[in-house]
Amino acid sequence: MISQVFGKVVEVGDSSVTLQVGQICYEILVPGSVVSSYRKQMKNGSPLEEEEPFYTIQYIEGSSGHGNQFVRLVGFKRKIEKDFFQLYTSVEGIGYKTALKSLMLPIQKIALAIENGDYPSLKKLPHIGSRTAEKMVATLRGRMKKFTLDEVDQPLSQELEADYKLEVRQVLEQVGYNSNQANDLIEEVVQKNPNIKTAQDLIQEIFRMKNKT
Repeated sequence: MISQVFGKVVEVGDSSVTLQVGQICYEILVPGSVVSSYRKQMKNGSPLEEEEPFYTIQYIEGSSGHGNQFVRLVGFKRKIEKDFFQLYTSVEGIGYKTALKSLMLPIQKIALAIENGDYPSLKKLPHIGSRTAEKMVATLRGRMKKFTLDEVDQPLSQELEADYKLEVRQVLEQVGYNSNQANDLIEEVVQKNPNIKTAQDLIQEIFRMKNKT
């Protein structure tokens, strides 16, 4: 079981970071807030020099006997976030990828909602309906008290970028750009052309710019 990894972030994906540990690179699924933070730090496309810890959970994706299975890592910057996530995903119906997208409130507020049986607040979380909110309270009430004391007032998940940017990044990666280079190109063009709102227009403008250089 890989419970903690310490290394350099060398690439940022749509929902993951690539962490270099010696001569080995690990892909770690992370919350949207972590993706956003590293994108800002790596605007020039260069890997970060500082080694950093990630508190990780290792799991198997895929069902036995139904296609391929993959070993995955989910990572967090603070151990309390990992501890919260492990309890949160113990609720029936909340998978790891769904959980990463649903934490749109600070963990303190989610923990308080669970402890207080605040179903309306829980149902506002993406991918969490009435039935799952009820299971959450039934399963976790009484186990969330330490998380209600967390002082970080930022949600783990957040809306990242428009879908058309994700589509364009995938196109650029298919033609040979790495993730960081694709990010830089997209942001450079969008800053110069803020009215672009579709993947087709963005791709055309990127290649128009590249042909001028």
